[in-house]
Formats: sequence, C-alpha cells, structure tokens
Amino acid sequence: MTDLTKIKALTWDVGGTVFDWRGTIEDEVRRIAIEQEATVDIEQFATDWRVWSFDMLARVNRAEFPWTNLDHIHRQILDDVLEKHIAITLSSAERDDLTEIWHRLRAWPGATDAIHRLKSRYTVIVLTVLSYSIAVDCSKHNGINWDGILSCEFLGAYKGPPNAYNSAIRLLRLEPSEAMMTAAHMNDLKNSRRAGMHTAYIHREGESNVSPGYSDITSATADPEIDFVAADFPDLANKLLA
Repeated sequence: MTDLTKIKALTWDVGGTVFDWRGTIEDEVRRIAIEQEATVDIEQFATDWRVWSFDMLARVNRAEFPWTNLDHIHRQILDDVLEKHIAITLSSAERDDLTEIWHRLRAWPGATDAIHRLKSRYTVIVLTVLSYSIAVDCSKHNGINWDGILSCEFLGAYKGPPNAYNSAIRLLRLEPSEAMMTAAHMNDLKNSRRAGMHTAYIHREGESNVSPGYSDITSATADPEIDFVAADFPDLANKLLA
C-alpha cells in the first residue's frame, strides 16, 4: 500500500483527464455542421483530430519533424481532418478560429473542486503535452488554481520516454517516489511508473472511445503498477486525502 505521507506532489495530465476535449470539440463541430447543414460523423471528427495530432507529436518526439508544440500541430492536422470529413467547408481564417477551441476546453464535472481540495495536502502541478498557452487558458476558463504548470514544450521531450517525467521531477526538486502521476490514460501512467513515480488512475468514460486500452478502469484495477484507481474526481480526492 502506498504511503501517502511520502507523496509531496501530484502531477496531472489535463488533456482528457481534467479537460473534456471530446465533449468540447464535438459541441463546436456540431454547431458548425448545423450552420452548414452538413452531415458529419461528429465523434469520428473529434477522434481523428486528437489521435492524428498525437501521432504527429510522437513523430516530433522521435525527431522526425522539427520541435514544435500542439498549437501548431492542431492547426496542421485540422487540414488533414477536413480532407477526410469533406462535408464541412472552412476558410483558412475559419480553420484558425476552430483551432482556438482547444483553448476553451471544459473541465469535467467535479474536477475543479477536487483539485482545490487536494491542494490542502499536496503540491498540484500540471504535466502536459498540451502547449503552455492551452494549459493556462483552459485552467483560467475553468477557474482552476494550480500550484504550477509544466508543459512538455519546455522540457525537451513529450511524455512517453522517461526523460519528460524526470525533467519535471527535477524541476520540483523531488525524488520520483515523492511524486504521483494522475491521469485517465494507461500509457501515461505506465510511462511515469517507469520513471519511478507513483500512479493514480481516474476514469473518464469519454476517453475510453479513443483506442482500446487507452482508458480502462478494469485494466487499471487489475494492474499492480497503478497505486490508486478512482471512478471520478470526488472518489480520487477522498482516497488521496484519507
């Protein structure tokens, strides 16, 4: 059993874990489709934009493309997504405007209150592949007051390889065993575990639709590398403040 008295900081994934990218993006694309009287697979549009952007991010991490952030990637990938979902027609300026929706992502219900509760015991830090400006704008949009925000765009590597997590831990002046990664994504938690961190899984149902095993409470519960499994934000706060 993890000794919570040894944990000093909770590092948070936010894209999908704290912010509901799917619901926010789908609502915006639905609004555009209604305006244009277009028939579009809204869920697939959002999934393509997210998954293809992360595929590009992984290629950046492998130095197959110049270092850049998710703002630029989101805009570039949107062109590819619109080539597939041709029922929607947008000018270059309208594509720029649509890309800005990533800066207005809604937080999941209960997220803000739970994070503020956890601040009473822990340092709560964003550790995200999202751009710094996305993390700041979405946090302000939802009234979340973090102790700090670390975007991987400043760490020299995006989450996946251990060095992204190690860089964050070093900046916090902590040992890996003093930090806990909190995320809705199994890959994020497994990667952070390889860097020596503790792990907390919080289930977000919308994340289960991205890819098999990406967000799976059954797998998380059965995985000995996951220290805590929570069904929602109040459950997570209760377990980590016990």
